[in-house]
Order: sequence, then C-alpha cells, then structure tokens
Amino acid sequence: MWCGNAMRDAMRWAAACLLFLGAGGCNSPYPDEDEGENILYTTFSTEPKFLEPARSYSTNESELLCQIVEPPLQYHLLRRPFELIPLTTTDVPVAESMDVAFRGETVKATVYTVRLQKGIRYQDHPCFVARNRRLTDEDVQNVRSVWDVKPCATRELVADDYVHGIRRLADPRLDCPIFSTLAKSMLGLVEYQEVLEKDLARQRAARREAAGMFYNEEADERFRPVPLDHDRLGKGYPFVRRIDRHTFQVVLKQPYPQIRYWMAMAFFAPVPREAIEFFDQSPLIERNIRFDKNPVGTGPFVLREFDRTNQMVMEQNPNYRLERYPDLPEPDPNDAKAVAHYNAMRDAGMLDDANDPLPLVRRVVFRMEKEYIPRWSKFLQGYYDTSGISSDLFDQAVQLTSRGESELTEDLEDLGIRLVTGQPVTIDYAAFNMADEVVGGLSEEKRKLRRAISIAYDAEEEIAVFRNGRGVSAHHPVPPGILSLGEGPEAINPYVYTWDAATRQPRRRSLDEARRLLAEAGYPGGRGPDGKRLQIRFATTSTGAGDKAWLHYATKQFRKLNIRLVCEVTDYNEFRDKVRAGNYQFLRWGWVPDYPDPENFLFLLHGPNGKKEYGGENVANYASEEYDTLFRRMEAMEPGPERTQIIRRMVAILQKDAPWIYRCHAIGYTLCHSWYHNAEPHGIAFNLTKYRRINAAERAVYRRVHNRPVVWPVVVFLAALTLLSIPAAWVGVRHFRNA
Repeated sequence: MWCGNAMRDAMRWAAACLLFLGAGGCNSPYPDEDEGENILYTTFSTEPKFLEPARSYSTNESELLCQIVEPPLQYHLLRRPFELIPLTTTDVPVAESMDVAFRGETVKATVYTVRLQKGIRYQDHPCFVARNRRLTDEDVQNVRSVWDVKPCATRELVADDYVHGIRRLADPRLDCPIFSTLAKSMLGLVEYQEVLEKDLARQRAARREAAGMFYNEEADERFRPVPLDHDRLGKGYPFVRRIDRHTFQVVLKQPYPQIRYWMAMAFFAPVPREAIEFFDQSPLIERNIRFDKNPVGTGPFVLREFDRTNQMVMEQNPNYRLERYPDLPEPDPNDAKAVAHYNAMRDAGMLDDANDPLPLVRRVVFRMEKEYIPRWSKFLQGYYDTSGISSDLFDQAVQLTSRGESELTEDLEDLGIRLVTGQPVTIDYAAFNMADEVVGGLSEEKRKLRRAISIAYDAEEEIAVFRNGRGVSAHHPVPPGILSLGEGPEAINPYVYTWDAATRQPRRRSLDEARRLLAEAGYPGGRGPDGKRLQIRFATTSTGAGDKAWLHYATKQFRKLNIRLVCEVTDYNEFRDKVRAGNYQFLRWGWVPDYPDPENFLFLLHGPNGKKEYGGENVANYASEEYDTLFRRMEAMEPGPERTQIIRRMVAILQKDAPWIYRCHAIGYTLCHSWYHNAEPHGIAFNLTKYRRINAAERAVYRRVHNRPVVWPVVVFLAALTLLSIPAAWVGVRHFRNA
C-alpha cells in the first residue's frame, strides 16, 4: 500500500506541476471569445474622480468622458493650426452684437447663436423611461449597476439639454473649476449663482424645520439631493437661453472669442433633465449609482462597465449618427508648411480611413495598471495596443542618432512597434513669488537677481537628464505648437540666451555674466549686504526617489551662484495652502492648455489672476500694469497680425521682468503596435478614440507568436520525475515479491 499511495501522490503532484507550467503560455487577461475582435485595449493607473460635465477637468477624466458626451464643437483631427469644426451643430457660431434685456435694462452684448443638427439621439438609457424616474427600494433589490434598471429608451438631443447643462455650471454644490473664468464674460452668470445659493438655503431651511432637532443636513443631501428648477430659476439670466427646439444662444457682456474653445470642452456638453432626476433617486444613491460615474450622452461610445479596481469598458453607441472620418485636401504646393504637414499625415497613415463611418472600433477596454513594469510587459506581449515610455525604460525603447534625433531600438523595431511624437503644447516652468520681498518686485535689482538665476538654471541639462531629451527649451510661456513667434534670433529670450550664428542655435549666457548680474542685484558672490549667504525657500511635495534626484539637481543649479536653495517638502494639502497664501519664494509648476490659444498661457501671468490675492492661476503673483493693459486688449481680439504683435510685446515684458524660469515645452512619446492606426497625437482634443483603428487579425497573430507556451521545463520535469520514480517502483516490486 505504501508504494501505491506514494506513486499516486507523485502523479498528482506531477499533474499539478504540469498544469502550472503549461499555463505559462495561456496568460491572456481577456476572455477567449474576445480574441480577434475589434477591441482597443489600453490602461489607466488612477480612478477618474468625476465623469460629470460640470466638474470633470483632469486628463484621465476627459479621456473617458469626451467619448460619451458631446459639446457643440470639436477640433478637426488633421488640420494645423488647430481648427474648430461642428460636432452637434450645423456650423461654428460667430459673434454678433445685440441688445439684450437684463434686470430691467437693455445691455449691449456679444451673442453666439448655436444651431443644432436635427435627429441626433441619445444612447439607450433607463433615465428616458418615466417610471424608472420613480423607483422604490423594491424595484432596485437586484440592481448592481445602472444597466440592471429596465427598460431603456432614447430621445432626440434638443437645445434645452445644452441650456440645462450650461446652467448647471453655476450650481454652487458642483464647484465648477472654470466658473470664475466664464463669470467674467457670461452675462448674468454670477447673478444666477447667487439666485441658486438663495434657493438652496431656502430649501435646506425648510427641510431642517420639517425634520426637527435631529436633522442631519449632510446625510440628508447625500441621499436626497436638493433639486434645482433651472427652468424656473434661470428665467431672466441670459448667459444661455433657448431660442427654439434646435437653437440656443450664449450671451456675453463683453467680447471673448475664446468662448468657442470652451464650447469644444465637456463643460458645455448637454445634460438631459431626465438623467439628473433619475440619478438623484435615493434607492440608486444608496447603491452608489450616481450621475458623476455614469454619464449619459450622444457620443460614439457608451460606458458599460466602471470598476475602478479592475477595468472600465466602453461599447459602441448603436444610436450614434453617421459621422465620417475627416479628410485633408491636398494643399497649395507653394505653401511649404502645409505641404510638409500633409506629407507627414499621409506617411503616418492618418489619411487612409477618410470618409469611413465612425467609430472604427467596437469596444474599448481600460485595464487598471498601477505599476509601469507589468504594463510594459503586457504591451510587449501584445495585450495593450499602445504604451507610454517611463524614464526607467527609456533606454530600452529609444536611442539617439548621430544627429541627436530619437529612434526606436532594433529590438522594438523587430516587433513592429513604432514611435509617435507630437508637437509641444505645454509649458513647464519655475515661478518666483513676485509678492515676496527677497525674490519679488519689479525694481532693476530684483529683475537682475531673477535673470541671474534663470541663466544659471540649465534647462537643457534638465531636459536631457530628467526627460531623456523629450522636450525643447522654453523662451516664453507660449509653446511652439500653439503659436510661432518667429525663428532664429527673434525667437529667443535675449536675457538668458545669445544667438550663435555659426550653429544657428541659441546659446545660454555664461555663468560669469550671471555672477555679474547677481552682484549688481546686491549679492556679490551670492552674499547680501550683511555678508550672509542668500537663501531661497523652495516649496515642493516631492518625496519619491526620482523627485529627490531632481531636488539635488535644482540645488546644484543655485549652488553655481553660491545661493542656498532650502527645500521645504510638505504633503500636497499643506503645499496647496502655502501657494494660496503666497508663503513661498520659489516653486516648479506646469500648464496643460484648455484650448489652443496664446491667451490660455498668457493669462497665467495676468495680475487679476494672482493666486494670493484672487485665487487664480497666476502662482507667481505677477502684476504689471503695462502687461495687464495689453492682455485685456489681446483677449478680446480675434487671431491676426495685430494680435500677434501685441503678444510679442507681452512676451518681451515677461522676459525682461523674469517672473518665471522658462524650463521646457515637453514632447510626448508614445509607442504603438503595427496594428494600431490613426495614432498621431492631437495635443488639444480628447474625443479621439472614435478615430482609432485596430487590425485585430494582425494582433491575434502577434499574440500567438509572442506568447507560446514554454514546454521545455515540463519535459525536463517529467523526465526527472520518471528517473526518480524508478527506484520507488523497484522497491515496490521487491515488496510484493517478498510478501
């Protein structure tokens, strides 16, 4: 019996090991039935906090939300410079001067009339069924997601939906991140928010009185939100108004051409009243089925699954209207820039799908991947269609040519992977606190101090070391992908660089010149009149290993001038409080544009946007009367040569005053498999998933080739097991013979 049991245990063990080892080739994270299907696979690392048009502002939120909801306008995928085109409208609205009644007076206003296409329909959704907006606890006993509520229906998109959505931007409970920006221009928006605050206070007081002394306002509003009747309350506040079923107007108290760019963002997406009424039901809220995680829209995709710990899944909206992939006509052969752009788009395959119906994929799967290494590994296995490149793995993916250009390593080229780069449209900078008595101020001595530090701060080295060369040095706030302010000597910051005619490249001014400026600023050798070494406080939240390396680098830049950089490391909340209070001297910051206009960068230094005094985005707290006067002229102008000249003057003022160290305009690097098409980055737009195309058959072949089961360990193991079993079998035979 001993021999029989031992052999049986050995065989069970062998079978288990065989199953484990054989599974090495079957490591797909997706169901077998999805293999070969027209599905796009990508990743996310942090949960989108809000999928709510009035609140969503971060990149990871917009990349999901903008596939589902549709503002009136969008950007043309292929044209450069960036161009607005209709999305749900019949045309791009233009500004008209018009008399508008407001609070008993006639006001001269700037009006944009928005005309909608007819016949656009929402996704099928339970909110459009009347009885689903009166759910009881019994109705939702087996409901785990919004799609468990039946039946579903749809209806046409109408102007009232946009009016309702735009009015919701004033809801004080939503804390819309662009409210203060819009409030400066939209006629009656501030006054309307005051009306909403009063109505909320009235309803809350009534609830408290009805419930008595044990009333818990926070708990009550969490599960029974106070309703706001925008149809009734919004009358008389003309910032947005309905004209007819398919027409509405946006009304401004002063010219603001940039409002059209906001009309291409999710903030201006339609919100059907039925959706708010549906999701504000207590039975759904108690199950955490909320509007800010379940957007309702007319876009090409529907959010079918939202599991923040595992995956999010979008599926094609069967009600989506006929929209076609855009085309790019052949340019005038005399326009060199247009010809170069056309050829680049053609060579990248971005014109191959012209006029094909959108979207081009049936489903999109976002998988949670917090760590970069497993994400990278699965990309190489073909389980993700695209990937970024972390600094740690950059050398494995990209190498520099003798001309300093980036190209893929041979290993990745052999896998059919390609490198996609985009125009720089962001700015990374370091800001001096202009309200500080040491580094701030507009005296010539303070300007020279900041210029000296700007020269010593080697942005080119920072780009090479910390960005692996993925960026271009910045000379002013406006990135080259937004507006070119010339080439050659006229395009550089003359206070930090000189122009090298031999190499036709800017050259950073010498440290000797920086030390001379520092001495003229009152700090010879980095020491003040009291003989003490100059110290500058640097506020940061940096804690990781990579951040520590950057802090060491930054400290070294100041040490060149014998200035001591004192790093004040705090958590994010404390850091944010320090910035709001102006309790810092130096910090690093960055900006990703909301829209492709220089105004969206230059407003970062507009005095009335000062962080300390006004709570705006001007973290440097910079204020210049000359600059602010030019800014007010520029922001009200349409693009053109005169506006560009004003921008040049504004840039010259900033370069002279040096409130920032202009560090870098980053260049995005993306890796794509050969089956992933139309992947050229846009830089501004987020509703790009509908243009992506997948060759699923090619991907399936790649996965089979690069994920074959590794069988040799199994063979070796079985051979070893057989050899080890021979003595046991021999002992068993002798045992039975002697018995």
